[in-house]
Amino acid sequence: MSSPGPSPCLAGAAPLARAEIFVVDDDPALVESLMDLLSDEGYRVQGFTRPLEALDRLTRGARPRAVLLDYVMPEMTGEEFLAALAAAGVEVPVLLLSGVSEPSIHGAVAGVLAKPFDVDRLLVVLARLTGAVQR
Repeated sequence: MSSPGPSPCLAGAAPLARAEIFVVDDDPALVESLMDLLSDEGYRVQGFTRPLEALDRLTRGARPRAVLLDYVMPEMTGEEFLAALAAAGVEVPVLLLSGVSEPSIHGAVAGVLAKPFDVDRLLVVLARLTGAVQR
């Protein structure tokens, strides 16, 4: 990740900036880093290093504004996660984070960011997904 400077993305954003985001990645350091970054940007963030835990929360009714999802995880791949969401009838925008140069995606995703990703680009994409107003 590139270092974040002052972010214009959510500066002065409407209440949508308090949108809840799920971060699902098997790398605890990345989850913690994204939680800190997104919290500083005004999002409410829940982090999961176990995709099945996040999936359980979603199938039980949690509806974050967006899910940041790792593509390659040992417990469940991003594609398996997407398939499980679809099978459960859960509709939530998913932004796939992938270290794989060209992930084979068969599920519905709102976008794909290659790892390592640019923090400013992540914030712009996330603001669009959550409906936060850019000023």
